[in-house]
Amino acid sequence: MPTMIVTGGTNGILAAETTGDTVQGPLTLANQTSQPATPVGGAELYASGGVLTYINPQGLVNTIVGSQGGQTAAGTAITGTVTETVLQSMSLPANDAIAGAVYKMVGWGVFTSTGSPGNTVFTSRLGGAAGTSLVATANIVLGTSLTAAQWRHETLVNFLTPTTVSCVTELLIDSAAAGAASAYLAAATSAVTVSLSTTKNWVLDITPGASGNSIQLLGGWSERVA
Repeated sequence: MPTMIVTGGTNGILAAETTGDTVQGPLTLANQTSQPATPVGGAELYASGGVLTYINPQGLVNTIVGSQGGQTAAGTAITGTVTETVLQSMSLPANDAIAGAVYKMVGWGVFTSTGSPGNTVFTSRLGGAAGTSLVATANIVLGTSLTAAQWRHETLVNFLTPTTVSCVTELLIDSAAAGAASAYLAAATSAVTVSLSTTKNWVLDITPGASGNSIQLLGGWSERVA
């Protein structure tokens, strides 16, 4: 199979052979300092701030991002504590976030509660369990004496600038029996100042309301969506 031959330009690849040619990668695209002109009849691929990007004939700019991976095993059950503990995490590389970057975590699992479950709180932080708090749910009173009850969360963090973020967590958690879920929303009411000058873990923590409660992450994934 022939090797694809490309010619360069100020805004990336301008021309290439056709009909089944192959690029012997990897292929590096230099970051563009300005948005390319709207292409005619096709799409133009380029890099902007380290993010693979394309612009369509209508002038709509789209980023090409993807999953950073799903769980490869169930998490360890968090039990016997009322201390805030990491439930799920995603590693964000140093200086990865630009203005408009959005990251997403989704996770689900099971929990068991005591007869006096107390108030449970879910908190999103940047920098691990002791990091900067981005958003937290109100106190959640779990149903009493539940076994293998279910929960699911979806959490997003939007970097408004490289150093300010807005975060939201949507949570479904069984309130009585399997399938009888209550919904909780925790959305930031103002931007939070952060630093990503070093690699940090973006996490969803849980603070159990009673040491006899147990919660476990069974599956999930994380991704940069913008």
